[in-house]
Amino acid sequence: MAALFFLAFAYFAVGQATVKRNGAQTAADAAALAAARQYRDEVKTDFLHALTSGDLTELGNLLNRLGPDDGAACSAAGSYAGDNDAEVQSCQQVNGPPGYTVGVRSTGTVGSSVIHGTQNMHAVASATAVVEPRCQAGDKDGNSVRFTCDDGDLTIDPTASGFLLDLADFYSVHLSK
Repeated sequence: MAALFFLAFAYFAVGQATVKRNGAQTAADAAALAAARQYRDEVKTDFLHALTSGDLTELGNLLNRLGPDDGAACSAAGSYAGDNDAEVQSCQQVNGPPGYTVGVRSTGTVGSSVIHGTQNMHAVASATAVVEPRCQAGDKDGNSVRFTCDDGDLTIDPTASGFLLDLADFYSVHLSK
């Protein structure tokens, strides 16, 4: 009977550890996505200026590369990690499609159990999110700029009443392996 109780408590400890690990992975995923999205959004002013001026070369450049890292992306990662009961241990910009790899550690421990040492163990996880262009700049027709995108053609007129620039139309932010 004692062996069965020990086994039940051991399974419970493994379950606790799994829950903490899954929570840490969720925090890492959210933090990496927040960093990549913040990095993407930092080109909004330049993108809007290029759209307004109709500078197709600059629009092409902005779609194929993003700007330098100013630290705001890792700050956004820290905020999202904190919202998910974790703290950022590392935040690094990656090459290829630009993005960020974020490593986190859970703020809480696995807790005490029949397995010695778990009361001081924290779950750790990491995730990488990238920013990839969804469109290519096409041509200009008056105030309108036409783009060829994954979902089909997109025509933008930045001088239109009520125009709002949504960079999600032009970039995909997603988790990567």
